[in-house]
Amino acid sequence: MVRSRAALTTTAIAAVAELLGVDAATVSTDAPFSDLGLSSTQLARLTARLEDAMGVEVSLTAIYDYPDIDQLVEYLAMR
Repeated sequence: MVRSRAALTTTAIAAVAELLGVDAATVSTDAPFSDLGLSSTQLARLTARLEDAMGVEVSLTAIYDYPDIDQLVEYLAMR
């Protein structure tokens, strides 16, 4: 399934906002996930939510290799 970077970014922002219980407009796409306040447990949940929403495997390793939304979306868009 090919999706645009904008759609991937919107999906990732929504997933992070939901996990944190904040408004999506407050989620920075270039701040590291750890700086956003996501715990390791929440990061594992994030991978599952992104997989469900995007229809592509997102490993926990990818979250650490691409530690913010912008970098992760760039990686996922290339897959």
